[in-house]
Amino acid sequence: MTLQRLRDAARRNPLAALGIFLTAVFTTFAVFAPLIAPFDPSFIDLPARLGRPTWIHWFGTDELGRDILSRVIFGARISMFVGVSVVAASLAIGVAVGSIAGYWGGRIDRLINVVVMNAFLSFPGILLAIAFVAFAGPGILNLVVALSIGGWVGY
Repeated sequence: MTLQRLRDAARRNPLAALGIFLTAVFTTFAVFAPLIAPFDPSFIDLPARLGRPTWIHWFGTDELGRDILSRVIFGARISMFVGVSVVAASLAIGVAVGSIAGYWGGRIDRLINVVVMNAFLSFPGILLAIAFVAFAGPGILNLVVALSIGGWVGY
């Protein structure tokens, strides 16, 4: 895609251009977090605890004196990992279940579409995720699995 066509597409749909720009900024922060963050996100500085925003700590500090901006920048890595992992896992599950239903057809198709899909669609995805995390315990992997359980139906 040439630069001129990209510029024309951005003029036709400015919200899409804004979304692409924000996603690029978020991804850049996630990838280059150690270079961008002004402080170590886990460094504890008790004299600076609960500090208001200043020129040194742009977002202030938390109850242990850790720089909030650095923690937000490093948190982008976890957010990107969870988001990409949930979409990939949901896509894999949804395509596999849909392929089974489409290939076998007949009773298997009706069983999957009527029973399984309606069972998952009858509960909000976040409710399934909360129930799974309450059962399995906290953790990033459990969060990815929990969100994938409720999200695969859309694929």
